[in-house]
Amino acid sequence: MSKALGVLIAALLVFPALSFAHQGRGEIIKTYHDQQKEETKAQHETQREENKSFREGLKEKSKEEKVQAFKEHRQIQFQENKAFSQTQHEENMSFLKAKLANNNRLSDSQKSELISYFENQYQENVSFRDTRHGENIAKFEAIANDPNMTQKQKKAAIKDFLVQQKAETKQHIETQKSENKSEWQKIRSESKVQNQTAK
Repeated sequence: MSKALGVLIAALLVFPALSFAHQGRGEIIKTYHDQQKEETKAQHETQREENKSFREGLKEKSKEEKVQAFKEHRQIQFQENKAFSQTQHEENMSFLKAKLANNNRLSDSQKSELISYFENQYQENVSFRDTRHGENIAKFEAIANDPNMTQKQKKAAIKDFLVQQKAETKQHIETQKSENKSEWQKIRSESKVQNQTAK
């Protein structure tokens, strides 16, 4: 799940746990957001530890074995991240639907529009991650198999590629934040008009 989607959903939802019963809306949002953040942090930390162990196990392997093992390892982690993201998305959508079900200010069509919007955005994120993963594998293989590069040059090329990718990911997230803001402004504006007309 993208950070933008997680932040936005977290800002909208009330986590229905008893521990939140005495908290104000802002505290509930913060608590939910912090929980999602901690889950993501734990997922990343687990994978960092797996990566460390994985690299230790590569020391005695040949170059070809290392390349193949790296490819398999990245694919396994990619699938784990995909499953993690799907689980968080499903949780967020359940919270959103529950929150919208209790919202009397939005029409049924506005509620459906929001649900569709976030579902579509999630699918865009899945596509973005799938594309990025394919690019990663292709680039890493090309660098690893380039006979004209030294080990130091290969490390530098991978580092440069990751810096570029980080910038692209940041731009993707910023674009989604902007889209989210526009969507919410549109819905709020429609809701105000509806509520004023109903009075």
